Amino acid sequence: MSSQFLRVLMAVLTFSLLSACKVPDDPEGTTEEVTDNVLRVGVLIEPLDQADAAVVTRVANVFRATPEFVTGDPHTLFAQLEDGEIHLVVGRIPANTPFTSDIALSDPLGSIMLGDHTEDRVLAVRKGENRFLISVNRAIEGLVE
Repeated sequence: MSSQFLRVLMAVLTFSLLSACKVPDDPEGTTEEVTDNVLRVGVLIEPLDQADAAVVTRVANVFRATPEFVTGDPHTLFAQLEDGEIHLVVGRIPANTPFTSDIALSDPLGSIMLGDHTEDRVLAVRKGENRFLISVNRAIEGLVE
């Protein structure tokens, strides 16, 4: 076989493999569920401060969704997030939250003081819902406090 044939064959195989990938993907369909529908938001701190309210508005607008708020303690809200009962959790969440093994975190929105040090402030989304997370990150771009 000629080297040119092998290069063409490799290019075709590579393209075929890449086109078969659905990256980024939402295995649980969060993006489709939220788009033109309802964005269920878990709220850790009531009332929402201006920064979190602006974030929720921006994210809801990106998906053309109506925000619906659910309040609760962190354990309950993060369990609901894992189960897909809510789509987003807001409320001064530090990037070093102990729930990081069970959830996905957005890009930083700014920082918050925790004792004598600062930590990035983030949003929480369902782990594995990568297309949704990318859309959330694009929505919050430029909103850093």
